[in-house]
Amino acid sequence: MTVSSGIDWLKPFKTPEFQNRYGTGSRGRDGSSSILSWGKLMPQAARTGYTPDDFFETGHVYTNSVTLSTGTDRNQTFFSAAAVNSEGLVPNNRYNRYNFTFRNTTSFLDDKMQLDAGASYIMQDDRNMTNQGQYSNPIVSAYLFPRGDDFSLIRSFERWDDARKIPVQYWPQGEGDLRMQNPYWIAYRNLRENNKKRYMLSAALSYQILPWLSAKGRVRIDNTTNEYEGKLYASTSTTLTDGSTQGHYTVNNQSYNQTYADVLLNADKRMGDFSLVANLGASYARMADKELGYAGPIRDTGIPNLFNVFDLDNTKKRATQYGWREVTESIFASAELGWRSMLYLTVTGRNDWASQLVNSPQSSFFYPSVGLSGVVNEMVQLPWWLPYLKVRASFSSVGNPYPKFLTCPTYTYDANKQDWSSQTHYPIGKLYPERTDSWEAGIDAAFFNDLKFSGSFYYANTHNQTFDPRLPVSSGYDKLYVQTGYVRNYGFEAMLSYSHNWGGFAWSSSFSFSTNKNKIVELVKNYVHPETGKVYNVSKLELKTDEGRGFGKAKFILVEGGTLGDLYTHADLKRDVNGNVLIDDNGNVTAVDNAGDIKLGSVLPKANLAWNNSFSWRGFNAGFLVTARIGGITYSATQAYLDLYGVSEASAAARDAGGVMVNGRIPVDPQNFYEVVASQSGLPTYYTYSATNVRLGEAHIGYTVPRRWLGGVCDVNLSLVGRNLWMIYCKSPFDPEAVATTNNYYQGIDYFMMPSTRNIGFNLKINF
Repeated sequence: MTVSSGIDWLKPFKTPEFQNRYGTGSRGRDGSSSILSWGKLMPQAARTGYTPDDFFETGHVYTNSVTLSTGTDRNQTFFSAAAVNSEGLVPNNRYNRYNFTFRNTTSFLDDKMQLDAGASYIMQDDRNMTNQGQYSNPIVSAYLFPRGDDFSLIRSFERWDDARKIPVQYWPQGEGDLRMQNPYWIAYRNLRENNKKRYMLSAALSYQILPWLSAKGRVRIDNTTNEYEGKLYASTSTTLTDGSTQGHYTVNNQSYNQTYADVLLNADKRMGDFSLVANLGASYARMADKELGYAGPIRDTGIPNLFNVFDLDNTKKRATQYGWREVTESIFASAELGWRSMLYLTVTGRNDWASQLVNSPQSSFFYPSVGLSGVVNEMVQLPWWLPYLKVRASFSSVGNPYPKFLTCPTYTYDANKQDWSSQTHYPIGKLYPERTDSWEAGIDAAFFNDLKFSGSFYYANTHNQTFDPRLPVSSGYDKLYVQTGYVRNYGFEAMLSYSHNWGGFAWSSSFSFSTNKNKIVELVKNYVHPETGKVYNVSKLELKTDEGRGFGKAKFILVEGGTLGDLYTHADLKRDVNGNVLIDDNGNVTAVDNAGDIKLGSVLPKANLAWNNSFSWRGFNAGFLVTARIGGITYSATQAYLDLYGVSEASAAARDAGGVMVNGRIPVDPQNFYEVVASQSGLPTYYTYSATNVRLGEAHIGYTVPRRWLGGVCDVNLSLVGRNLWMIYCKSPFDPEAVATTNNYYQGIDYFMMPSTRNIGFNLKINF
C-alpha cells in the first residue's frame, strides 16, 4: 500500500513589466472616466501602487492518492484512487479531477493462459479555464486598469439596481476598444463550466501455444461525455450577449467514443547463432464524436439571469448539432533477426484501411520500415576505455490519411439564414495519403563505464500534403483543396551522461541537445486545375489568420525555401529611401500597410538544451534542471496594448526620457508614437522579440526516513520541489515556452495569454 499527498503553490512566473507612477487620463490631463493611463506623473503619496499582482491570487494544487496491491503467484489485484484539486491564479478558477483504477491479472491452465482486465473511471470538472484572447478574459482589464484609479473599489464588482431589482456590474472605467469589463465580474458572472466523465475498460487474453509461440487478443473501450454551460449575467457587455441586457446562456453536450481491438501472434525463438522475434497481427480502431447544444440571448421580456433554453430569444437562439465517425482497419507484422547477440535486422510493415479514404483512388496505404544495428564491442576487441559501442541505421515510411470529409463534401447549416449552404469545397478527384519518408543513423557508446553518449541524425521528407492554396474556384464553392507540397526536416539529437558513486554519495548528470531544420521545398508545382485545365505554380501561400486572436498585422506565410514557422508582416512605419522613419512637421510618425513582405523570423527554435543533475547521500536526494531554448521569435500583441494604454514600463520610461527616440536621435511624443505603432495589436516590427531563454526549470530536495526507524511499518519520503524557479535570460515580455494552443500556426503568439506559473510544492509519500 502506498499513500501520497502533495500541495503546490502557484504564482505568475513571467509577466510583462508594468508602471504605476503615471495616472489616469490622456495627454497629461487627469480624468477618472478615462480608461487610459496617459495622465500626469503622480506624487509619491498619491500613487496607488497597483500592479496586476493585486488581482492574481496564489494558486493551489492539491494531489492525493492511495494504491493497494495484493495477490498470489496466479492472481494479482491492483487498485488506486487519486484526486487533483486546484485553484488558479484568477479568482473563481478551479479544476478537479478524480481517478479510480482497478486491474486484475489471473493465470490459468498451468500458467499458459493469462487474463488481464482493467477499468478506470475519471470525473473532472473545471470552471473559467482561460488561455488567451480579449473576450471574457479577466486579465485584459486587470492589465489595463487605469493606474490613477483605486482598484479596491471594483473588488465589489456588482451594485444593486433598484429599477431592475437585480445586481448589475460595477465598472466605471468603461469598455474601451477591447470591450473590457470588471475583471471580478468576468470571474464570477461570466461563467464557463465543464463537467466531464470518462470510463475506460480493457481486457487482454494471452495463451502460450508453444514455448516460443504465443497468441494474444486485446480490446479497449474509451468513452467520454462532457457537459458545458456558459452563463453571462445581465449587464454583461452586450457585444458578448448578442445585444441582450438580460443575459446569455449556452449549453452543450458532447460525447466521444473510441474502441480499439487487436489480435497478435508472437514468436520468440533462438536457433543456434540466430534469434528471431516476430509479430503478426490485425487491429480495428473506431472513433466517433457527436455534439448537441443551444446558445442564445435571454429575451428582452424574459427573466434576467434565468439560464434555461426556454427563456432564450427565439429569433436569435442557435442550435448546434455535429457528429463524425472514423474507422481504421489494419494488418501489421514485424520481425527482428539477431545474430550472435551482436547484429540485428528489424523489418516492419503495416497496411491501413482508413475511412477518410472513401471515394479516393487509393483505398489503403502501406508503410514499411527497416533497421540495422550492431553491437561493435561484441564483434571486435575495443580499447578498455570503450567497453560498449552500438551503431544503428533505419528507414521508415509512414502514411497518414488526410482530414475527414474531403472526399465527401458536406453541407453547412447557416444559423443566420436558417438554411443549408452549398458544399464548401470543390469535389476532389484524386487524393492520396500523406507520406513521410525518414532516414536515421545513430550511435550509443559508454566510456570508462561511467560516461555514456547517445546521438542520432535524422532526415525526413513529407509529400502529398493537403491544403487550400487559394486558387480560383467556380461559384457555389469557397475553396479548392489540392494535394501537393514537399517539406523536409532534418536534425540531430544527442545526450551525454555521467554517473558515479563514491562510498554512498552518488551523482548523476546529463546534458542533452537537439536541433531541427525545417524547409519548404515545394508548395504547388504544375497543378492542373480540374475546372479550367490551367496549370498553376504557387511558390508563396499566405495563411488565413484571425486578428481577433491577436495576430493583428502579423501573418504566417509559407514560402519555398522558408520554414513552416515563418512570421511576416506588410505593415511598418513610413520610411524614406534610406530606411529612416519619416517624421512630419508636427513630430508625428505614420504607419503604412503596403511595406511589402517583411520577414520577422521563425517561431521555431534553432536548438533546445537541457542540463539535469541529481545527488543522493544516506537517504537525502537533491537535483536541478536547467533548460535553454536557442533561437526563434515571439510576437506579443499584449505588449502592444500595454503600450497603447500607457500601463507598460516602456511607456513610462519613454515619458521619463522626454520621448521615444526615433532614428536614434529624434524624440517623438510617447503617446503619439504608441497610438501609431501599438494600435490594432501593434506593428509586428516593433513587437517581435527573441524567443531565446535560459531558466532554472526545476529543483528538488528530499529525504527518505528509513523503514527501520519506524519499526519496519513503512518508509516515508518528504520532498520539496520547485518548477520554473528562475528565468536566467529572456528578452520576450512573456514566457516563450508558454503556448495557448497546439495549433501549428499559433505558436509564439501572445494575446493576453495567462502567464506561466512558478510552482513550489511539498510532497509526502508513505510506503507500507
